[in-house]
Order: sequence, then C-alpha cells, then structure tokens
Amino acid sequence: MLFTIGRIFRRMMSSTPTSHFITLSNRPIVQENGEISQGRLKLHYWEWKGHQPTILVCHGAALHSRCYDRIINEALSGFHVISLDFRGHGQSQKHPLPYPFPWFGGDLLQFIEMLDLSKNDLLGIGHSLGGHALILAAALAPRQLFRSLLLLDPGIYSSYIYEVGVKNIEKFVRLAQQKNQWLSVEDMISKMDKPERLGYWPKDVLRNYCTYAIDENFKLQCTSERAWHLYLTSVQSDSNIYQTIKDSKFIHNIPIHVVRASKSVTTNNIPIPPTAIDLATWFKKGRDTQLNERNHSFPMEQPEIMINFVKEMIEEYKNLRSHL
Repeated sequence: MLFTIGRIFRRMMSSTPTSHFITLSNRPIVQENGEISQGRLKLHYWEWKGHQPTILVCHGAALHSRCYDRIINEALSGFHVISLDFRGHGQSQKHPLPYPFPWFGGDLLQFIEMLDLSKNDLLGIGHSLGGHALILAAALAPRQLFRSLLLLDPGIYSSYIYEVGVKNIEKFVRLAQQKNQWLSVEDMISKMDKPERLGYWPKDVLRNYCTYAIDENFKLQCTSERAWHLYLTSVQSDSNIYQTIKDSKFIHNIPIHVVRASKSVTTNNIPIPPTAIDLATWFKKGRDTQLNERNHSFPMEQPEIMINFVKEMIEEYKNLRSHL
C-alpha cells in the first residue's frame, strides 16, 4: 500500500511542473532601433522535481518547452527535468530580428552555468534548434557539461548547406504569412487540427502546443515572421559549428546519439535541409540512427519513438554509472 502511494506521489510530482524565470547577464540583445548590444536576457523554463540525473530538454525552432510533456511524463517520470524556452519562444524574452543560431547555444551554456545544472550528472535532449544549441554549448564549455546527449534531427547540416543557403524561398515566404492572432486556444486547435497543418499530431500533443504557443491575448509567442527568420538563419554561415566541435576539448568525452529523419520536411510540409548524414562521426562517442519514413516533426507526430530513445538513454546512463 505504501509503495503504491509513493509511486503515485512520484508520478504526480513528475507530471506537475513549476514555472521559473532567470536573467542572464551580458548577452547579445537586439534593441528596438536595430542595434545589437550586450545586456540582460530573461529566460523562462519549466521544472519537474525529481531525482538525479537532471535531464535538460531543448525544443525546436518555433516550438516551446511544453511540446514534449508526454515524453517527459512517460519516459522521465520521477526524474529532475528542466525544459527551457529559448529566447523568442514561449514565455522567454523577445526582441527584434535577428536571432542568430549561435546565440541560442551561448544562452544555453550560461543558463546551465547559472543554475549549476552540471554539478551532478546532466543529460541533454534536443530537437532541431535544441540539438544545435546543446552541441554548441557542450563544445564551448570549459569542462564536460553532459553525461550523454540525445539529438533528435538536430539543426546541424552538411557543410555545403551553409555555403549555398536557402532554396525554395517561396515556401518560407508562405510560412511568414501565416496567422499570428487567434480567438482562443480552442480556435487555434480547431484550425491546426487538419492534415495540411498539424492534424497528424496526437490530440494531447497538439493541445499542449497550442496552449503554450500563445500569450494571454492569444497571439503566437513565436510569430510566423520569427519562425521564418529562424529557418533562414539556420543555414547561414555563422550557424556552421563544425570548427567549434573540432576544437572542443571536452565534447568528445560525451556519448552522443544522433537520430535523423529521412524526410526533409516538417509536418506541414515546410522544406528544411536534412541533418548531416555524417554528423555522428564528428564525435568520438557518436552513433547514428536514421528513421525511415519519418519527417522532422517526428517527436510530436510519433512521440512513442522519442519515448523509446529517451528510455534507452536512461538505461545506458544507469549501466555506465553502475560500472564506475
């Protein structure tokens, strides 16, 4: 009886996150006049209380920290979990364009250091932009930040992509013209629950996305214009972090699992470059998995796939710790 009550309590504790804000200092900020200066950046994150290790979850571009609740509740119940809203997303600070990709990795590194998340064992899970930011933070860090990393179709492309830039620009222009204002959460869900939008997402995942994607006035937290900008920014030359990876002293000690989608599109058929097929080879302890017939949005479309990879990551961590 006591065991059952304890298990229920741990599940409740894990499934009910608390909201927090943290202010980073000396981060690049775009002012209203377009000038870039160093200043204070306010970030928001959700925390699920639990035991070690700490798992840091980093979302994709134009998404937010609550898109992965099902994964957290089913694969990480009872663990200490932090899920961050990157700048320009969720409840974190917004500013005028641009949002260079390297800024996210720099933000993440300072976020980890300010909360001292790596004082105990820290695992990282990143989708799309989140994968790019995790790798950059790990590569820039003056010590080993993570015990392991799981990268889900991370926004790290083959080098030639950064040389040729964006094609199919008309598709991105269409993305920028999509709706930013909604009447309510239910209005957004009803419009998004269509095959050409996000209709292939499970109902609970779609509801979570819509609930936390808009502010108290039902406006998108990450506007379609900003989403468009992020897709374009992801292929610019300063998003190429291969030299930083190569020069890193500590990233090669980290087991890194790269999971790649075979289809280079999102759920709503926005084309994106494919994750580099040789990305895992850039890491001494890297390994690669390609998912057949899956697109870039598979963590939301088929959360059970991500759940299995996360559970595998936890088991590998436990096995590693048992041999220390």
